[in-house]
Amino acid sequence: MIDFLQTTEGIITAASVYLLVGLSWNLVFNACGYLNLALGQYYILGAIFSYKLESSWGIHSPFLLAPMIAISVGFLGFVSERFLLRPLKDRGLSPLIVTIGINLMLLQLAKSLSPGLVIRPDNFVNGEISPGGVHIAYQELIVWGTAIVLTMALFLFFKRTDLGRSMRASVDNRRAADTLGLKVATYATVAFTVSAAIAAIAAFVVAPTQGSAYNSGDLIAIKAFMAVSIVGIGRNGGAVFGALLVASAQGYIARYVNADVSDIIVLIGFLIVLYVYVVRSAGDTLLPRWLRVRKPSTAVEAT
Repeated sequence: MIDFLQTTEGIITAASVYLLVGLSWNLVFNACGYLNLALGQYYILGAIFSYKLESSWGIHSPFLLAPMIAISVGFLGFVSERFLLRPLKDRGLSPLIVTIGINLMLLQLAKSLSPGLVIRPDNFVNGEISPGGVHIAYQELIVWGTAIVLTMALFLFFKRTDLGRSMRASVDNRRAADTLGLKVATYATVAFTVSAAIAAIAAFVVAPTQGSAYNSGDLIAIKAFMAVSIVGIGRNGGAVFGALLVASAQGYIARYVNADVSDIIVLIGFLIVLYVYVVRSAGDTLLPRWLRVRKPSTAVEAT
């Protein structure tokens, strides 16, 4: 029983990370109308910047590191959207292609800044609690708390504030929003910037609990995308359920079946979710024509 509960504790931590990165997916989609495929690199830069500031600059206070990382990575997001994505004025394939290019550039930046294959910043606070024999590090509690606070903040922002509702409306009908004088382009820039900062903060709080490699951000982003897509991308409430589902599938399979198989299953699930998303976006049906069951025509339809 203790083994199961300890595994569940790790799953909650993983789900918190997927939720935080998933919020970044949703934020860009809700405000910009496209997917940011460079999100994994903004995430990993949060861990790398944290390690560099600690090791090179001697800054160890999380109260100083957090705003520095959020501002630094957020600035990269601002530059990316303002100068590379906004001129496109498109929500179709072009932004996706550009974000792939941004992803490759940031990957090289992460590689050049990473001092080693695996980095691990210092814990904010050392120690743990052991309720019922289950070991929970204080750092993991910080990860859980960060996920809860940011999830509630974004939920209230989009549901309860005029600015949040205006951002959602600008995506639903961009032309009408422009006609009404809404600052659609500014909303997109702000959302992209904040999403990059949130992804970086996710890595900042979780990196001390586990090692991070410069090229590990994309896999985290893929799992987070699965989490938010299960119920429907753009829905922060559904992202909580999706994050727990993805983390549970990965964690329990890795613990009780095989760790290598768990990632394979998650990636297969990602392909399925991506297929469903693309087909639904195109307004088509999920099954190919040769698999569809045709209803027999009635006499009225024949006439």
